[in-house]
Amino acid sequence: MKKIIVGILGTAVLLSACGGGARTGQENTQMAKEAGAGAASSPDKAGFLVTALNADIQTADVHKTSKDYMIPLNIFDRLVDIEVAEDKSTRIVPSLASDWEISEDGREYIFHLQKDVKFHNGADFTAEDVVFSLTRILGAEGAVNGDFVSHIEGAREVMEGTKEELTGVTAVDDYTVKIRLSEAYGGFLACLSTTPVSMLDKDSTLEAGDDFGILPELTVGTGPFVFSSWDVNQSLTLTAYEGYWRGAPKLPGVEIRIVPDTETQNMMFRNGELDILDLDFMVSYIPSYKEELADRLFSTPRVGITYFTFNQNHEALGNPDVRKAISMAVDREQIIESIYGGIAGVENGIFPRGLIGHQADLDPISYDPDAARELLAKAGFSEGFSLEIAADSSASQETNSCLEVIAAQLQEIGIDAQVKVYDQATWLATRKSGELGSFMSTWTADYNDPDNFIYTFFGSPENTKLRSLNYPDTGVMERVGAARSIGDATERIAEYNRLERKIVTEDRAWLPLFSREHYFAVSPQVKNFVPNWAGISDLLFFGMEKLP
Repeated sequence: MKKIIVGILGTAVLLSACGGGARTGQENTQMAKEAGAGAASSPDKAGFLVTALNADIQTADVHKTSKDYMIPLNIFDRLVDIEVAEDKSTRIVPSLASDWEISEDGREYIFHLQKDVKFHNGADFTAEDVVFSLTRILGAEGAVNGDFVSHIEGAREVMEGTKEELTGVTAVDDYTVKIRLSEAYGGFLACLSTTPVSMLDKDSTLEAGDDFGILPELTVGTGPFVFSSWDVNQSLTLTAYEGYWRGAPKLPGVEIRIVPDTETQNMMFRNGELDILDLDFMVSYIPSYKEELADRLFSTPRVGITYFTFNQNHEALGNPDVRKAISMAVDREQIIESIYGGIAGVENGIFPRGLIGHQADLDPISYDPDAARELLAKAGFSEGFSLEIAADSSASQETNSCLEVIAAQLQEIGIDAQVKVYDQATWLATRKSGELGSFMSTWTADYNDPDNFIYTFFGSPENTKLRSLNYPDTGVMERVGAARSIGDATERIAEYNRLERKIVTEDRAWLPLFSREHYFAVSPQVKNFVPNWAGISDLLFFGMEKLP
């Protein structure tokens, strides 16, 4: 075994032990009700941080939602977490797992758990809860997030319902868990850091049944806040968990109001009724906030990349000089300023800002239409050619405007680029067949690892066809697939970086456009505000405080 303690995975932290005993289902339910009732019954919300959501959640059951993460992020913990540095780079660090070991073949992980962690109902967090949580995410009725742990041995059988036991996960003792993968996968730790792979209390979750995630008092975690009340379509309330293993939160609680109207949210923030305003659905408001409240604006990368594609089965696009010419003919800075109001940054590769493995020093793609025309002539297309740009009828107005601008810029170098609109079903089916023309799309990180990007697009002939890229270099695809099993994290990232340069800088296999910034306006009373690493709307409130 080799212990991972430094570098990209972070330094392990060991905490002291704390004892505890077993409990019955009835005791679990009673303790959960007392914890929830005690938190919800107090009418005094002095000092509570107040924010808003555009729409109510459907459930707080993290295994059964792919979008409602605000509550789960704060009431549950995960085995490992993502930490954001001052330069907005990220790394994996310990959480409920104090440290871990990975076998030489990369298939076996031994996790050593924190020993002083208690659930909100007073029960001890143990290895049994880890086994339960990893099995439930795969096999629970209505579970939607099993893919995050599908690399575990036996996962497919649990997902398909042919087995109930997850053979690849074993509780070695109360505070040690062994996980065996079906094959080596370097992105596994990143998958474990995602909100869906939160750790649940086995006994109380089973006792709650279908009410888990629906009734706050029965939705128990180890996180810094207790889910104390839910007034449907009105508000959700979190209260501080004083027994939190990392120390009590600095906030007494958080009130999350449901406010569908964005102008109402704007006025509430301006009037001091909201402490945090998520501007993700209020992009048009950002310029006025930049002008009037610049010192209260915070932003973070969305950790997603918007790109323009080249279907290399197209006669002209099969030529690298043509792909380079198109790349040089698109003025990305103009698009960012004129359509997106400057809330994005140019990207030059596959891995966006904020993702582990992002390369800030990639060769820039210069806007140079004169050089682009010369490249087209060199490639034998001095008279240009016709190019279809495929638009999805369900795309946003910003996306449609961007496509029109790109088409116009390509026409300036002699390419007869025309935007053709498809209904969404046809667009998706045509893309899947590998026959869609050039298009623009965005890929956002599911988990913080380069594999989530490069393998999706360039990991196999099937993957590149599904995206209508039809990238032909099978040697590169073999390297992308092999990189998944490289055990040394530094070596694996270095290989991904080499592959990124090959695919984008040398082969021009796609045109990276930009990655967006996610803006928040924050009251001056709020201290230590930190956006989520992925730039999503769901915030982790632990560490924040609110001054009187």
